[in-house]
Amino acid sequence: MTLLRDLPLKAVYRSEDDNILTDLYLPALGCAVSYDRAVGYFSASMLSFAAEGVTALVRNGGRMRLIVGGELDEADADAISKGYGLREASAKLGERFLETIDGISEALCYRRLEALSWLVASGRLDIKVALKKKGMYHEKIGIITDAAGDSVIFQGSANETTAALLPDFNFESINVFPSWRTEFFEHFTPYVEGFARLWEGRSKNVVVIDFPEAAKERLIRIAAGVRPPSPEVEQGLWERLKRRGEAEAPEEGISEPRVPTVFNGREFTLMDHQRAALSAWRANEFSGILALATGAGKTVTSIYGAMKVYEKMKRMFLLIAVPYQNLADQWVATLREFNIHAIRCYGGAAEWRDALLSCVTLFQTKALPFVCAVVVNRTLQSEGFRQIVSQVPGERMMFIGDECHHHGSEGLAVCLPRQAALRLGLSATPEHYADTAATERLKRYYGDIVFEYGLEQALRDGVLTPYEYHVIPVELTDAEAEEYARISEQISRIAARGGGDLERSSDPQLDILLFKRARLLGAASNKLPALRRLLEGRKPEPLTLFYCGDGSVEDEDTGEQVRQIAAVSAAIHELGWKNSHFTSREGRAERQGVLDGFKVGFIDTMVAIRCLDEGIDVPDCRTAYILASSRNPKQFIQRRGRILRRAPGKERARIFDFVVTVPESVAEGSPHERQLLAGELKRVAEFARLALNAGDAYLALEPILERYDLVHHLA
Repeated sequence: MTLLRDLPLKAVYRSEDDNILTDLYLPALGCAVSYDRAVGYFSASMLSFAAEGVTALVRNGGRMRLIVGGELDEADADAISKGYGLREASAKLGERFLETIDGISEALCYRRLEALSWLVASGRLDIKVALKKKGMYHEKIGIITDAAGDSVIFQGSANETTAALLPDFNFESINVFPSWRTEFFEHFTPYVEGFARLWEGRSKNVVVIDFPEAAKERLIRIAAGVRPPSPEVEQGLWERLKRRGEAEAPEEGISEPRVPTVFNGREFTLMDHQRAALSAWRANEFSGILALATGAGKTVTSIYGAMKVYEKMKRMFLLIAVPYQNLADQWVATLREFNIHAIRCYGGAAEWRDALLSCVTLFQTKALPFVCAVVVNRTLQSEGFRQIVSQVPGERMMFIGDECHHHGSEGLAVCLPRQAALRLGLSATPEHYADTAATERLKRYYGDIVFEYGLEQALRDGVLTPYEYHVIPVELTDAEAEEYARISEQISRIAARGGGDLERSSDPQLDILLFKRARLLGAASNKLPALRRLLEGRKPEPLTLFYCGDGSVEDEDTGEQVRQIAAVSAAIHELGWKNSHFTSREGRAERQGVLDGFKVGFIDTMVAIRCLDEGIDVPDCRTAYILASSRNPKQFIQRRGRILRRAPGKERARIFDFVVTVPESVAEGSPHERQLLAGELKRVAEFARLALNAGDAYLALEPILERYDLVHHLA
């Protein structure tokens, strides 16, 4: 076994010049039989900082003692000073620690939490909390001891801000003192003796208590669901995060693909349904559509499939089309995990034209064996882009269409590269709602749906997160109900002229009326008071989404019309929630900033209209309030899948759905109120069917269902 004396230790490690994880923590803890660690105030960043490199200790079978700082309020401090109140203080700390643990979503931080949990569950980690009666415990030291009795004592800095969820990229400096270097005796002895006094509860002005039992039990439960964490996974995650902050490869499009060893915090492997999907696509002569539930890993599936084909072909031009720029950025980031540096064909032709033209030329002359480009649909339709791509040999071209249902439109269908020999369409909802012609165009290009993996199966397999579904009935006002009935009557007359089939009606007025009715329902005035009642008394809940309509509501103070999204934002802000908009009005960079702030906790919630419906990856989201939703199954299926994506520490999701009804006092005897509820129930029945609490939706709507004889809709 390697000993600490065998390591080429430095006196000082600085993150500017050193990789502190791989140069110090992993090698030193790989030698350790014991590890004593004291860090500052308990937070997600401090937890990650304290656990840095602990995966090596897990593998080595070592033991650990950890001291974290806790904060006492004035009442707790007074009670403890009088000799009682420790139990109450411990319970409060336990609640805070649970909130911190539950709020961790960054993969690296969570993997380190799993390492600590593994040590706790195996009886090899003891944790204590240091409480000061004024201020907080703020020391940061570590003592690593090997089997020969030698120790390495280190002391260093740590950033305690929320942004330190990615702590390795803050500037750190650590001083290291080997115990066998007698000239450092006066430097490290105070740290060794100080830790001993703390652990034994002998330090002045500091109360040290055991780690709260509730938090300890949570750690043990986390450990039960994971394999032993490994240094390779931790290092792979660290390198991935480091690459995220670095510049792109010098030449986009020039790279040699390779399968990553670590992906999303786990050792990379395809799931059974992903392998089955690729087998079906291959059996269909490398064409077809994969109808994979949102969150089931269609991006990774398609990239892996392309890599395997490239291994056989030896030459490939991979073109990936997506609807939006933020989604394109996500693809580029995921491709980078496979060492693929894609040309970004969006954001203005001047930014991509030369790079694309150069790579196409090099590919034609066989100077480049592999080229990848990611294009947004708007650029895909441009003459300049199509002219360049038309030069790519079709037998060496693979085309992936993400959210491929967009490609069924007349404008996009004619712009798809006809020469591409390999075609793969990806969508959770490939078949068009109320537009069979679009579905036919889609299948003419990609071929049939060759593999389906629905949400029910994904939930059963544990690919998606189980969820609760809560129905919030909201009545239209009398004026809104009358307007709804008036618009519906006009729609009915147009439908009657077309033989009763709305799909086949060519009347341009129909789309206008359907849009007006949807906007009316989405922005129903009573939704905002219902939301306030629901949130009153609740603490802000991080990782929450609010879906709004694009209509307007009346401001309660001024009586003026304001957008629903603005009214919702103001209401939740008054209740103490930090929120940001995520709509088409925000620029690409601003939306990315909102996504990043949402992930690390700078903001509690995102308030969105439609931009999060397709593709945008927000797996950390725990709760969603749906204040507006269309009757198009594509939209509500996409939204539900967005919320159910798996993320570290996410055990279940919650959906609150505001369902519109008509008051009894209005339109009595008219069929429209029954039609309204029947339309809403299609979404409710689909959401409730697979929820953990399926019966709750029925109970919430039972009186209304019985009034209109619609009980069978939720049967």
